[in-house]
This record gives sequence, C-alpha cells and structure tokens, in this order.
Amino acid sequence: MGPILLNSILNTRFQGLSGEFHLAKGELIPKALEIFNVIGNKERILGYYSLNGALSKSLTSKEKLGKPIWPGDTDEQPRKLRIGVPVTTGFREFLKVEWHPETGKPIVSGFCADVFREALKMLPFPLPYEFIPFADKERKSKGTYDQLLYQIKQQEVDAIVGDKTIVANRSLYVDFTLPYTESGVSKVVLMKHDERDNKWIFLKRLSLDL
Repeated sequence: MGPILLNSILNTRFQGLSGEFHLAKGELIPKALEIFNVIGNKERILGYYSLNGALSKSLTSKEKLGKPIWPGDTDEQPRKLRIGVPVTTGFREFLKVEWHPETGKPIVSGFCADVFREALKMLPFPLPYEFIPFADKERKSKGTYDQLLYQIKQQEVDAIVGDKTIVANRSLYVDFTLPYTESGVSKVVLMKHDERDNKWIFLKRLSLDL
C-alpha cells in the first residue's frame, strides 16, 4: 500500500494558489517568478527567476534572458541627453550655472531649468539627461548664443536650455519650442501722479508768503 501511495503522490500534478504543484525526485519543484519589462500598458517577459537562484529565458531552458525594451522601442540602452546651457554673468534668475566644490559637476538652477525639469515630469517615461555648460577650461562663457545653438547642428549637444531668443537666422539650423516668456527689453520708471485734472491746481504756484 505504501509504494502505491508514494507513486501516486509523485505522479500528482495540479495548479494551486501559489503555482504548480509537482514533485521531482521526491522534492517540490522550486517556484519560478516572471521577470518582465513594462512598456506603457503592456508587458514583455524577459525570463524567469527560480528560488534556487537561477535565471533563464524559459522554465526549461538555460538560454540568455531577453533584452529589456527602452523608450523609442529599442533594446539598446540609450545614452543621456546632452543639454547645453549658457554660462552668463547677468540675468541669473533665468539660468545660473555653478560647480560643485568637491565633484566639479555643474549645478544648474533658475527659471529656465525649472521649466525644463517640469516638462520632463509630464513624460510617461523617465528621460535621463545631463547639463553641459558652454564654458572653457576657466569656466567662463565659450562664445555667443549663436555659437551655443550651433552646437546642436554639430551634434555636440542634443538640445539647449536657457534664455535664448527665437530669431530667423537661428531657425535655419535648429528648431525651437513654444516660447514661455515674452521677448524684449523692459524698463522700470517712477510713476508720477497727473495733476492736470485737479481743480485746485491753480493754487500750486502760490506760497504761504504770498
């Protein structure tokens, strides 16, 4: 009776709540976990991980795992976007470039950088990037805004973030996003009250001595 019962148990296979129940050589087959790549609302199985620490493309194969799919429907891990930024001494509220005292890496802040970061947050996927200041070895400006924008055409950078102006000649070799600030020069002056409508204006020339 014992051997018959043992043989029946060894040949038993069913789908339970925690997965498939199956005995191999008297031991329970380790459970496998799916490793998948999420692409939008879809998923793509890369392979399986079992409790014995093994990774495989299938439950019965030792082939290499599938490659993950990155944004742009490519299986090659993309490099970071190279974002060029101007180095200026004025209007630093728009864009300010500093360098970390220990690592030497650029620290970019200001209104333009904030708009760029907020725009990236609206994307449905992460987009790695790095800021590349348009500066020389002394960390001073390397040229004009026209020269900075021309870096895109020369494929030195992928995009530019800064207080740049949209003009016709620049549009010949780069594309601009929609403007989020008005172009031009403003002047703050002291406002004086117009007294021409004051009915007592004829007394203005009089003094207490008169």
